[in-house]
Amino acid sequence: MMSNALKRAPRVCLTGGIATGKSRVGQWFFEQGWEVICADEIVHELYRSGQAVAASVGREFGPGVLAGDGSVNRSRLGEIVFADPAKLRRLNALVHSVVHEAWSMRAEYVTAEGRPAMVVIPLAYEVGIQGEFDHVWVVACSARSQEKRLAARGLDREAVAKRVAAQLPLQSKVDCADGVIWNDGPWELTEVQCARLDHASGRNLALS
Repeated sequence: MMSNALKRAPRVCLTGGIATGKSRVGQWFFEQGWEVICADEIVHELYRSGQAVAASVGREFGPGVLAGDGSVNRSRLGEIVFADPAKLRRLNALVHSVVHEAWSMRAEYVTAEGRPAMVVIPLAYEVGIQGEFDHVWVVACSARSQEKRLAARGLDREAVAKRVAAQLPLQSKVDCADGVIWNDGPWELTEVQCARLDHASGRNLALS
């Protein structure tokens, strides 16, 4: 958490394990007036045809990871990088700095205007950018729920295991977090937890 007291609106990182429900939680905060910036959506844009990052990924991992229009085939790329940690690190090296610049500039602009910004970054702890935020909140759920949700996306057990193993253990993220949203039961209970963190964030102070 940032050590200096800031008068601008808060900048929060929302992170957690794969398939814990970060997108749905982010949507809840968006509906409460937060500017929600999703790192994965930025990656999607960078992987589109004609983007420099997409071309770099094709050069690094071969033309087989590109679709006919030159965009990145995320499913094929995932099969490659999640099977080899070294290749996953190479991919992160290609993408991370560009994504970081994009969300950082947008978050700075938003908070300077007095609006609270939430950046959804699945690998926040893995890449070590948690210190750039006023708060880091983790969305968590049980391992069983993770497995069921990933299976519903069409991933088999081996693919699920590889994707979970590619991230820090969820408990480690929970232990480091400023706030935890346990998203493993009725959505109404998740909303209660979100509301508590929303209230505690101090986002309304920028308007006073």
